Amino acid sequence: MTSRGRVRTSSNSLDPNEDPVSGLERVMSNSNLEQMARQRRRHEEELLFSRQIEESDRTDSHEALSARYESLNYEVSENRLYRDAEKKPSHQLTLWRISRNRWFVCFLIGVFTGLVAAFIDIMVHYSKDIKFNWILKYLISKCGEEQRGTTAGCMWTVMIAWIGYNCVLVTIAAILVIYVAPIAGGSGIPQIKCYLNGIAIPEVVRLKTLVSKAIGVACSVGGGLCAGKEGPMIHSGAAVGAGVSQGKSYSLGIDFGVFREFRNDRERRDFVSAGAAAGVAAAFGAPIGGVLFSLEEGASFWNQNLTWRMFFSAMISSFTVNWILSWFNGRSGWLSWTGLANFGIFENKDYNIWEIPLFLLIGVIGGCLGALFNYLNTRLTEFRKKYVSSKFGRLFECLLVAAVSGFLAFLTIFAIDDCQPIGANPTATSTQINQMWCKKGEYSAVASLFFQNPEESVKSLFHSPINSFGVMTLVIFGIEYFLLTLWTFGISVPSGVFIPAILTGAAWGRLFGILVERLFPSVTGIDPGKYALAGAAAQLGGVVRMTISLTAIIMEATKDITFGLPIMLVLMVTKWVGDMFNEGLYDSHIDLAEVPILGWNPPKMSRNILADRVMRKDVVALERRERVSRIVEILRSTLHHGFPVVDRIEESPYESLPDYGRLKGYILRSQLFKLLENRIFEEEGTSSNALPNDFYECQDDDDQMKSLNDLGLTQYDESCWLDIEPYMHPHPHRVPLNTSLPFIFRLFRGLGLRYLFVVNDDNHLRGVITRKDVARFRERRRNHEYHVDELYISES
Repeated sequence: MTSRGRVRTSSNSLDPNEDPVSGLERVMSNSNLEQMARQRRRHEEELLFSRQIEESDRTDSHEALSARYESLNYEVSENRLYRDAEKKPSHQLTLWRISRNRWFVCFLIGVFTGLVAAFIDIMVHYSKDIKFNWILKYLISKCGEEQRGTTAGCMWTVMIAWIGYNCVLVTIAAILVIYVAPIAGGSGIPQIKCYLNGIAIPEVVRLKTLVSKAIGVACSVGGGLCAGKEGPMIHSGAAVGAGVSQGKSYSLGIDFGVFREFRNDRERRDFVSAGAAAGVAAAFGAPIGGVLFSLEEGASFWNQNLTWRMFFSAMISSFTVNWILSWFNGRSGWLSWTGLANFGIFENKDYNIWEIPLFLLIGVIGGCLGALFNYLNTRLTEFRKKYVSSKFGRLFECLLVAAVSGFLAFLTIFAIDDCQPIGANPTATSTQINQMWCKKGEYSAVASLFFQNPEESVKSLFHSPINSFGVMTLVIFGIEYFLLTLWTFGISVPSGVFIPAILTGAAWGRLFGILVERLFPSVTGIDPGKYALAGAAAQLGGVVRMTISLTAIIMEATKDITFGLPIMLVLMVTKWVGDMFNEGLYDSHIDLAEVPILGWNPPKMSRNILADRVMRKDVVALERRERVSRIVEILRSTLHHGFPVVDRIEESPYESLPDYGRLKGYILRSQLFKLLENRIFEEEGTSSNALPNDFYECQDDDDQMKSLNDLGLTQYDESCWLDIEPYMHPHPHRVPLNTSLPFIFRLFRGLGLRYLFVVNDDNHLRGVITRKDVARFRERRRNHEYHVDELYISES
């Protein structure tokens, strides 16, 4: 692993008042400055290499930030062109058109997100129909209905068919992730959380990612993995929001020529937030929960108008899913369908004040189990990164998980004899699959948990009568599903943790309710279903550490506010207990990916860390009028995405770095590409060409897909001049050298900054601060004391 550190190249620019030939001769004569810069770079590289060796000996694996993640550009470049556009008479009409289009795009986001959710649910339905009603039903009918001893041999055939079918579907899901869109693996919530935090995650909202996610998660759930389709719906909705709002597709290379005013990071961020909320609404039938989820877990920047548009998208998405699924299930026009996850309606809604301590105890258990799950899954993910990195190894692990999941299900059915009468449980059916070797009129309680979709198993645990599941059945099922979910989350398939965590918590929560009923047999009204609901909330809250949004989601999914208070108390206690041990699952995976995310608050004990320590001193700066050849050389030799513009750059007699002049503004790399592409050049005494209308559409995605060679610049072009002043952002954010880290942190977090420039008392540029420079200072707690650790920036 190599460390990037803070090595940047600076060079002298030409005097705009000089003759071009004499200016070039002056640059060629500045060999002393170049030699000093090279010596400085070698010295810093040696220091960074020795620091890297020291860091490699640490046992903590979260001691680096990846240099490959860049920030999104949320700041408006209010240059001269931007101000001139506001003076035009047509600008008022443009504002009205933009406002109208925002609502129309939010409507389209809701519709298309609902279509994606319905597509996934219908695919899972047909997969279940093929597996259960065609393959297993046919094979089980061949085995007969005799005693267990005579059917055990035939059951091996059923098991092999079950595992084989699951492996086929899981193979499809793994191939889509490993070979088509690697970013589509997992739930996608950590990636969307980072994107809404202001980090450019490559290909996270591309069309191929959406296709791989939708098909892959349907195959993962249909393939019997301990995975849910609700979490990936948030990623799918975000991808829909980004794609619809841009009016073009990078994956297909198609530009529809619409919504050009939204082709910037700031507008796209808002539509991605709306898409994430629509994904939650489609998954759980919870529009309010979707908006609160984007607020709590996603969006870093908020306003009232955005909240209303997000709720509009979430509501449209929810009712789109309801209409399609009601039509698919033969009840066309029935708009009270409940999304992808249907938890049913509780008939017994009573609970007493003496049960509140029991709910709090469930919260403690959920916090401990969630912390244990996160710790083990983090260690397993670290093992995967180190030892299961090849494509074949990742594919083999997916098949192994699918095979082991199917084998354990059949092994549990063979090991536990839990036959229950069908009439005693209204949620049970007398199918041959659930009957297994039980007598006529009975069903296998274990088979009813394994041989149906996870959402149906959750509903069974919530609403089945008190004696529907034996104690041993719940114990073994809860342990197995906990371990299988632990293993499944993180493999190279699209998979969510929402429903698996809810199902695991519902199992041990129902067991908790049965124990309460046996401890207090004389007390009436003890329903294990409501304890199963509390356990489900505690387990999921302990894993993801969500509070207000998860409370709203569960209340909307169950269509009842009666249990709002106990659920809220459970989630609060769960978060408090879990945070004593580690952070949430999504935050842990963000740390493992070395993403420079900024949390809600700056590190404690960091007020004595000042800007002169945080900043990077070796800045690549431009003057307001530059030779094209120098700009080309800077773009070719650096990967920086923004450059400060100063009034002059001179050699300093006291320092190895140049003496940068007064800060005048900054310009993005993508904007320089656009200027070069359209030949916005000047010769001596001539004016530049007209700038195209799509100047504000240029983004980092654009310049990453092209190279300088694609511009076709000639030697004559490079001898021309480029006047940067009309196109630069003239008033960038800046701070003095003595600014504290918490103040810098809040500027980045609250304003969504990409660059913050550091100047002295005379406004002379002294350094630049980026997101990675702020994020590398992390708060750590050791021996009940807070410390601030400084991470290093890794190129690998």
